Amino acid sequence: MKKQTSNRSGLLLMEIIIAILFFSVISAICLQLFVKSHTISRDTEELDSAVNQAVSAADIIRGTEDAGTVLREYYPHMKAEDSTLHIYYDKGFQPCTEADAAYYLEIDKGASDSGITEYRLSVAKSGSSSHIYELDIVTYKQLKP
Repeated sequence: MKKQTSNRSGLLLMEIIIAILFFSVISAICLQLFVKSHTISRDTEELDSAVNQAVSAADIIRGTEDAGTVLREYYPHMKAEDSTLHIYYDKGFQPCTEADAAYYLEIDKGASDSGITEYRLSVAKSGSSSHIYELDIVTYKQLKP
């Protein structure tokens, strides 16, 4: 009688070990999925903020004759070098100084011909050469006779 009891308890123990192993593997997979979804969510928020900032700057450029002066009113910490403007943002995409910047918006003014000017706006992380978002715009300013 004791042998049958020990065989049953050994089988029960084996079933419990297999069930624990199964749940451990499944929980490891679920944990990886949660980490991946968090990373994707963070990247999406970053891209959304970058798009919003680039489009806001593009709207200012399209709507004014002197984009540099108007941008300086909205972004007092903006830096200008030749035909390139740099606007700096903190981790929450709020305008800030270059020292506190986590991201930056670079506005390159291209060639101007007959009132047509090309701009390239690109948002990137500070210290990184890869861009999060790029936007090309063309503006037309009617030449005064």
